[in-house]
Amino acid sequence: MSFKDFIKNEFPSFNGEVNFKEDVLIKDKNQSEFTLSIPIYLNKIITKERIKTGKENLKAWETQLAKIHKVWGVPPEVIIAIWGIETNFGEKLGTYRVVDTLATLAFGAEGEQRKALFKSELSALEEIKNKKGIEIDNLFGSWAGAFGHMQFMPTTFLKFSYPFEHKKPPNIWKKNNPLDSFASAAHYLNAMGWVRDGFILRKISKPSEMDYLEAGLSLDTQNGLVAPLGHSGPHFEFDMNASAIFHYNRSELYVFGVWILSSALITAPKKILWPKNRERIGASEVRVMQKQLTLLGYNTFGIDGKFGFNSKKALIDFQKDVKQTPDGHPDRSIFKRLLSQPSPSVSYTHLRAHE
Repeated sequence: MSFKDFIKNEFPSFNGEVNFKEDVLIKDKNQSEFTLSIPIYLNKIITKERIKTGKENLKAWETQLAKIHKVWGVPPEVIIAIWGIETNFGEKLGTYRVVDTLATLAFGAEGEQRKALFKSELSALEEIKNKKGIEIDNLFGSWAGAFGHMQFMPTTFLKFSYPFEHKKPPNIWKKNNPLDSFASAAHYLNAMGWVRDGFILRKISKPSEMDYLEAGLSLDTQNGLVAPLGHSGPHFEFDMNASAIFHYNRSELYVFGVWILSSALITAPKKILWPKNRERIGASEVRVMQKQLTLLGYNTFGIDGKFGFNSKKALIDFQKDVKQTPDGHPDRSIFKRLLSQPSPSVSYTHLRAHE
C-alpha cells in the first residue's frame, strides 16, 4: 500500500493535506543506536547559559508559576527545568509539520506496535482538528510529533492540556506565552502522582546489599533505588516525583537532568562524581550481547537491541557465574568479557527460564 492510499483509506480527513517525510523514518530508525552516558548527557543539557536563562525565566514568570504551584503542587523550578530541556525555554519549538511526521511514522515506522502507536497519535491529532476546532495545518513540532513549549504528543494534549486562566482550548504552542504549557505540564505531573513537598532523587551511600535487577526507574515503580552506572557509580533513592517525571519522558537520564537542572535554578548545581569507562553499549552491540548470552545459556527472550528486564537478568546471571558484581550494567568491559567466553561445545536443549 502506498502512503497516499494509506492516508486515503485510514485517515480520509487528512487526504491531500499531508506529505511523506523520509528523513523522519531515518531519524526514528537511528535514534536508539547512540546512547549517551549520563555524564555526557548532563554536561550537554545543563550548561551555565541554560542555568542563567532558567533563573531569568523563573523570575519573569514568578507570579504565574506560584499560582500553578498552589493548584498542582509542582514547584516553579521543576516547570522551568522541563521547559529548558524540552525546547530551550521556547526557543526551539520544532521545525517539522506535526501532521506530516505522525502520518509518516504511522505508515512506515518499524514494527507493528510502533506503527499502532503513531496511528493512535494521528487519530488524536484528527480529534484535535475536528472536535477541538484547532487549526493543525501549520502546527510544527519535533520529528516524532511532539509539539508546544513542553513537547506534548496529541494524546497527551487531549488528556492533560489545561488552560492557565481561561476556558478556551489551551494554546501550548503560542511562541511568546508559555502559561498554558506550564499549567498543562503541572497538571500532567500531578495526575502521574506528583507529591507536594516531596523529592525527586537523593544521593545515598552504596547499600551493603542491593538487588540490581529491581533497581531503576520504570512505569511500574513509584519509589526505590537507582544506580545509573552500576555498582561502581553513585547510588540514589527516588520517590513518586521521579516516577511522575519518568512518565513524562521515559528516560532515567531525563529524570536526572530535570532533578539537577531544577536544583541548579535555586541553589548551586549538584556535584556528582561519575566513574569513567562505564558507558552503556549501543543498540547494535546490545543485539550481539543478547545473542551471545542466549548462546551461552542465559536466555534474553529475544534479540532486539533493547536492554530490558530479561536481558538485564540474563546478564546478571552471567556476571554471577564469572564472579563479577552482578549489577546488570551493560558497559563495554562486561561486553568484552562476554565475547571472550568460549562457545559451548554442545548445543543447549534447554535455556535458563527467567521468572
